[in-house]
Amino acid sequence: MDGCSAKWGRQTICIRILAWLVGVAGAEAAEVPVQTKGAKHMGRQRRAKLEQDYCMRRVASTDFAINFFNNPWMARENMTAYFECLYKLRTSLKPAEKVVYAGGVHYPTLIVANHQHPVVSTSATRWCWLHKGGLSSNGLSHNVCCDTQYGPRGLDTCWDSYFTYDLCCLGDLAHGEAPHFYSAPALDINVGNTLKMRGTFDLRMSYALQALCRRGDTVLDVGANIGAFTVPLAERVGPSGEVHAFEPFRKVFQHLNANVALNGLSNVYTYNYAIGRQEKTLEIHTPDLNTFNFPSAMRVEDQHVPGAHSEANNVFYEQRRGTITMRTLDSFSFGPKIDLIKIDVEFMELEVVLGARETIRRYQPVIWAENEPFFTKKPPDTTFVDTMLSEFGYTCQSVSHLELLCTPTSITNTVIEGVNKMFKVLNRPLAHLKLQDLLAEVDPNYARTV
Repeated sequence: MDGCSAKWGRQTICIRILAWLVGVAGAEAAEVPVQTKGAKHMGRQRRAKLEQDYCMRRVASTDFAINFFNNPWMARENMTAYFECLYKLRTSLKPAEKVVYAGGVHYPTLIVANHQHPVVSTSATRWCWLHKGGLSSNGLSHNVCCDTQYGPRGLDTCWDSYFTYDLCCLGDLAHGEAPHFYSAPALDINVGNTLKMRGTFDLRMSYALQALCRRGDTVLDVGANIGAFTVPLAERVGPSGEVHAFEPFRKVFQHLNANVALNGLSNVYTYNYAIGRQEKTLEIHTPDLNTFNFPSAMRVEDQHVPGAHSEANNVFYEQRRGTITMRTLDSFSFGPKIDLIKIDVEFMELEVVLGARETIRRYQPVIWAENEPFFTKKPPDTTFVDTMLSEFGYTCQSVSHLELLCTPTSITNTVIEGVNKMFKVLNRPLAHLKLQDLLAEVDPNYARTV
């Protein structure tokens, strides 16, 4: 505890105030006793702000490479303080305000920093029981800390101003949402714009997809775009799970990778391929990111011809064509299981599943697919639905406009029961929609398993 005496848990009876000397690395720390309650000379908010400012300066100023890595920054105490600041700036000292930055040289980009509301994922609750590195246990547990035999709010010494009973025992994510960071094409008026505002693309769909997953699951995100669903799905399945994300357009794919990296996700595997029924190379138009555009509406096959029709659909192409490789899902190896496949590929969903015959038959995953012809044509075009039944024995249900949920007939009734529970929450107005309520509806043990 760095020289501070402490109670068991998170509460301490002193706070380390690290001296800051401008331009001098390795300043020695001074321990200043502080009362745990009612400190008269410094309120809690002011102390937190001072510590936050200190940590931001330390992280920004630390330079390990000075003098060929032979400098005071490499001292153990400085590296420990640096690591501590990284942890706190993601939890108890995270900035309160979301900031959007504009950048880009060849086309305009946005960086969204510190998105917290609406809530993106369940990651915040997992930090309750993790060491500061984010992987191993911190020695605390839900069973002990949340036991109401110690009091109505569990064992008091488990909590501090950030890690609270509400967050850690009730799963109330609004109390501690982890800050999220995103990169997006600035002129993407669809996915990029919505990611900037909401931290995902379709909030209800994001929450529904997360409700279909558990820790340790494997998910395929086919048509991942810039990762608006990839990020929350990766957080939901956790480090023991995997998300495999596929995006064919090179520059869009680069933003997908950026968003995986910005959010420090170690369980995501990305692939710059189109997914279809056969393997081939295509010379096709690619999205123009220098104009207001709908990159998510751009097709790989049967593209709109550049001109009036494509522009009426807010699809604008670069003048030169790009080379894209198409592969089948059956050509990949995904390990022992696949639990969920999400497909959003602009009228190629039938091609995707027909190129995944062995994958679907072997793993029997739940499949969430956008299938516009079923919803927009009169009468509905049931080609995809009929194929899922005849080829795979899957039953498809409409879950929202343009979206189908397809499951093996053996589990359809169970899935429908779960979907009905989901929509008790999903039908609420967005202002009252809470991810933890949805997860608790489909899993009574949600608070214990996050």
